Amino acid sequence: MLEIAGLDLLTVAIGFACFALGAWLGTLFPDIDRFRFLRLRHRSVVTHSFLVPALLWAGSALSSVDWAGWFVPGFAAGVALHLAFDLFPGKWRGFALIDVPKLGRCTRSVSTLLLFSNLFVCVIMSVSFFPEHGPAGVLAYAATLAAFYAYGVWAKKEHFAAGPLMTILTLGGDAL
Repeated sequence: MLEIAGLDLLTVAIGFACFALGAWLGTLFPDIDRFRFLRLRHRSVVTHSFLVPALLWAGSALSSVDWAGWFVPGFAAGVALHLAFDLFPGKWRGFALIDVPKLGRCTRSVSTLLLFSNLFVCVIMSVSFFPEHGPAGVLAYAATLAAFYAYGVWAKKEHFAAGPLMTILTLGGDAL
């Protein structure tokens, strides 16, 4: 068993991979509402919230599977990053606004409040695993979010998306 500073490197590598996979799926998940089978409109409050990460969190608490302790915080971090980008649309109208099933689209102010508060809860969920995983968890969080942030900037063809970056850094730092 290869160890550095008391950490089993294979366990940490598997943990990193699980965190990164969770983060990748978390960045994609909120837009699952684009598929008609869910009967949700785009930017639904159901998918653009902490609800699914919280359900996964509850499920992982009941599970004895070790990788869930890395995957679920990664998923929550990915959802947080997605919501951070959604906080800064080109224009606050149409699909940029949060949709509440049966009630319709929210106003800009309510949409901003919903996105920000759900983003905050997802960040809290994602960094809460640091005490258990220590420096390896912090490194997994920082490296994964940096990679997906860079991808988000590239995919949106923006030179520098300061709003999402500052939001994630501020909330992540406050949560620690």
